[in-house]
Amino acid sequence: MVDDDRLYDVALTFVHGIGDINAKKLLSFFGSAKDLFASSFKDLKSVQGIGEVVASRLYGSFDSALAAAEEELKYIYANEVGFVTFSDDAYPERLRECADSPAILYYKGMPDFAAKHIVSIVGTRNATKYGVEFCNSFVSELAARYPDAVVVSGLAYGIDVAAHKAALDNNLKTWAVLGHSLETIYPSQHKKVADRIVADAGALISDFPHGAKIDPANFVKRNRIVAGLCDALLVVESGEKGGSIITANIANNYNKDVFALPGNVTSTYSRGCNKLIKTNRANLCESFDDFEYIMNWTSRKEPKMPVLEFKFDLTPDEKKVADVLEKYEFLDIDNLRRQSEMTPNELSLILLQLEMKGAIVSLPGKIFSLKR
Repeated sequence: MVDDDRLYDVALTFVHGIGDINAKKLLSFFGSAKDLFASSFKDLKSVQGIGEVVASRLYGSFDSALAAAEEELKYIYANEVGFVTFSDDAYPERLRECADSPAILYYKGMPDFAAKHIVSIVGTRNATKYGVEFCNSFVSELAARYPDAVVVSGLAYGIDVAAHKAALDNNLKTWAVLGHSLETIYPSQHKKVADRIVADAGALISDFPHGAKIDPANFVKRNRIVAGLCDALLVVESGEKGGSIITANIANNYNKDVFALPGNVTSTYSRGCNKLIKTNRANLCESFDDFEYIMNWTSRKEPKMPVLEFKFDLTPDEKKVADVLEKYEFLDIDNLRRQSEMTPNELSLILLQLEMKGAIVSLPGKIFSLKR
């Protein structure tokens, strides 16, 4: 047997029928995978939500799980594969917060899971010129303002590979989340892109061990990782159904910020994005400025200093709100509150004072603008 305490962490993922959620539940109960494998059947069945039937199945597969883990570690060490388990401090915190996050991630490359800005970009495999050009423009602006950012996608045809290529061309790190093991690349046409990702300090990431067969269902499963690793998800083009919409729905369930590029109402590959926006499941994103504003990120770009020329004096708080409105022209009350960092009561009072002074205009839908 491989002399490695981490054998038990890997073996946990090979226990028959355990699943990611129960694996993490058992880790929490026993404190470590090693202690779990040393536990008695009585201890195992006492875990809330496990029960005697499940405990019997799990307990009976401990030996085979350890044997499989030993083979997996041999493959890992022989093929320069890294891995991180849920019990590791290095496990990505953004993903840790997701209920169904994988118990293990295998990777090739150098993923910095603590990166400050991580954006996932997904979309149709049948990308149009409109979608690819927007993707290139968005990533180019992301790189200019946030050179430390990471772009995550799934290495599929269309928008996915366009996002990876745009990141590479703009010297951004990019991670490709695969729907299969790290032994191969699918589609094979993207092997050169995958190699470049690893060479440029990015990473190929998977929760599937070596030997796992390519299965269409696994590509849907990997979407939870694409959604969970990021701060925000951008859907560039998508039909009404498909992997991108699934990923957007998962991201919403994870309370991630979701964005979508609007498109022509007659375009098949804009219908999904338009519907996400229409049903309030995604923020409208016409440019990187929209994304940056909603995310409330602060870039290295020098902010434009508003020039206000009112015929009356403003209090410091009134000036603060007026400066925000000068920068963004039109703002709804929720985003104005976010930008001004005021409480709802404070902001309501300031807006009333500004309106009485004739400095702002209140528009339908609780939208405000400076009076020109």
